[in-house]
Amino acid sequence: MKTKIKGLEPVVAAVLLIVVAVIGAMLVYVWLTGYVTKATSQAESTATSERLKIEAASLNGTTGVLTLYVRNIGGDAVKLRGLYVFRPGSLNALCSIGIPGTPTIDPGSYRPIYNINVTSCNIVRGNEYVIKVVTQKGTEFAITVTAT
Repeated sequence: MKTKIKGLEPVVAAVLLIVVAVIGAMLVYVWLTGYVTKATSQAESTATSERLKIEAASLNGTTGVLTLYVRNIGGDAVKLRGLYVFRPGSLNALCSIGIPGTPTIDPGSYRPIYNINVTSCNIVRGNEYVIKVVTQKGTEFAITVTAT
């Protein structure tokens, strides 16, 4: 009686399956890393194109008038759309205000924005407030100020 060796074919099949699975995983990895890198670089270029620095702010608690001193430190002109007033640590805005004239700040320039009326925010003298400025593209910049 003659015996056959049957152990070789299952081993070859298992090795081939492992090789195919590893190659497939490598292709998926390469595709995903390329996609994520592209999406991340697009988001970073949009975010870094608008860069403002709110250098100072003045908030009068009696008259409800806010003055901002803003510098554009980015590479694109920035158009300001509006602002929100918050209490520190709060997620709910006390009010939202459109900035009169929708000012544009050119790259490298400095601009004071005077007489923003925030009387609808119920400002109390001596309290701190977070002023969040929003651009036309939706980028946000914030500063904390104490009402005088």
